[in-house]
Amino acid sequence: MVDPKLLRDINFFSDLNDDDLNVISKVLIEKEFKIGTTVFKEGEDGQSLYIIKRGEVKACKSTPEGELLTLMLHKDGDIFGEMSFLDGRPRSATIVAISDTKAYMLEKNDFEGLVDNHPRLIYKMLKNIVFSIHSIVRGMNTRYIEMINYMWGRRR
Repeated sequence: MVDPKLLRDINFFSDLNDDDLNVISKVLIEKEFKIGTTVFKEGEDGQSLYIIKRGEVKACKSTPEGELLTLMLHKDGDIFGEMSFLDGRPRSATIVAISDTKAYMLEKNDFEGLVDNHPRLIYKMLKNIVFSIHSIVRGMNTRYIEMINYMWGRRR
């Protein structure tokens, strides 16, 4: 069990009340990753969501030659692993700690176990996951348009 008071300062949990934090703290598992540690690899099975308390990780895709290309960085308060957490499919990227990182892990089974007794908490957390994904997609769309404009010499 994680101390619920420690969750108060994490953006992902900012809209949860004290009762919500007490409930979710019972199913979170604290994990630490040293710099250079691979948290999980692209293609692996996994149904856990990670919320970064402190540190930084990079999400990478493998090239056919086996080189890792960085897609994005996640830092304090960010989440990762949300895609497999939601759809149950294999991991879509490799996650590597680029600093000593402390994160909270939430297993899908534990999360789903809260649905019947704490539906409002589940709603709030799903909303936060969607907002996080939405932010990533918006950023990717912006970078895509910038790349197209650069390649074709167009201006916005």
